[in-house]
Amino acid sequence: MRNLPLDIIVDILCRLPVKSLKRFRAVSRWWCFQIDSQDFVKLHLRRSLVSNSNRNLILGGLALYSIDLDSLDKAHVIKPPFYYQSVDSISNSCNGLVVVTSEPPVLWNPFSRYYKILPQTAIGRPNAGDSYCKVSYGFGYDSVNDVYKVVRVEEVRNTITHVWVYSKAKIYSTKSNSWEMIEDFPYPLPFLRGTWRVHVNGALHTLIEKLEHLRSGEFVKIMAFNIETEEHFEVMMPQGVRFRGVNASLDVIGGCLCIVSANTSGVVIWAMKEYGVKGSWTKLLSIRPPLIERDDFVKPLVYSSDGERILLNCDDKDLAWYDLKKKTVQIVSVDGLPFMFYAEVCVESLVGFEVPGQVKKLGTEKKKRNKYLNKRDNFLSEGFNLVL
Repeated sequence: MRNLPLDIIVDILCRLPVKSLKRFRAVSRWWCFQIDSQDFVKLHLRRSLVSNSNRNLILGGLALYSIDLDSLDKAHVIKPPFYYQSVDSISNSCNGLVVVTSEPPVLWNPFSRYYKILPQTAIGRPNAGDSYCKVSYGFGYDSVNDVYKVVRVEEVRNTITHVWVYSKAKIYSTKSNSWEMIEDFPYPLPFLRGTWRVHVNGALHTLIEKLEHLRSGEFVKIMAFNIETEEHFEVMMPQGVRFRGVNASLDVIGGCLCIVSANTSGVVIWAMKEYGVKGSWTKLLSIRPPLIERDDFVKPLVYSSDGERILLNCDDKDLAWYDLKKKTVQIVSVDGLPFMFYAEVCVESLVGFEVPGQVKKLGTEKKKRNKYLNKRDNFLSEGFNLVL
């Protein structure tokens, strides 16, 4: 049987999950070189994103878990290959990478197991005795310069009221491998739930209160931070929609920015179908009790493969499918699901970095591996032709 052309082999490989690709690196030197190349890493990621394949849920809380979104059958415990203070906080996922917000933070790919411990940077201490410092992290990708960036915001808040006073900000770039001071953040980040995970269109987003407009009902606005230009800008809210007397939050689903509006009567989710276009805001769904529990916090996670259902995180304790046509809710039974969790959608990718402090060890292992590969390739070439 004749061997397949190399371009067809690459096309087949780019469809596979990361676990298989890491195993197939041992087939030959060419396969190892090909899978490790940056062109293949980007090709594999691009195909997974376009085809909505190789998707997982990363669950955090008392431990870290992963769930295959194609099966939703079992929660698998993830054991990071590095020391961390806690696992109760990771950033949004971006191209398969997350930031574990320990001190120092760690840039990590949960599926390829690549990680990078970021340089330490001191936490500022407020001068006033009635204030404290709260640290938040944002994570995003600058596609223009092909650079991943971590934004660190140190908020000074009142010790008693927790009211925001001011913020200092730094940014880390994988290109410079260092932290740099940037313009102070002119607005507070979400205080409760301690997260800032809304990364869309190369920008980080948050809702902030507009206290001066409480009487008009327009008491929130969307502020964004552009990862590339490192500038702040405002994103327009849905026209004619009032957010008085509701709990509003931002999320992402299907690559679209969305607003979740919840009160005792139910939950409404709006999605911005075309980023930056105010008129593209569309009511995605509306759920009322008894389909969900009264006062439940609801977070949209991902569309089903056919686009007819949306997977929801219901109050950090259940996963449920919402059928967009039938307008029904079905709880998903997942073996090993923790009793409390937060969830992030993560695509499997090969994006990664060398492990700091192991350069010499990696060099030694590389020599041994190459020696082994040479012997094995000679054996293969003498014995038989490898055919897919």
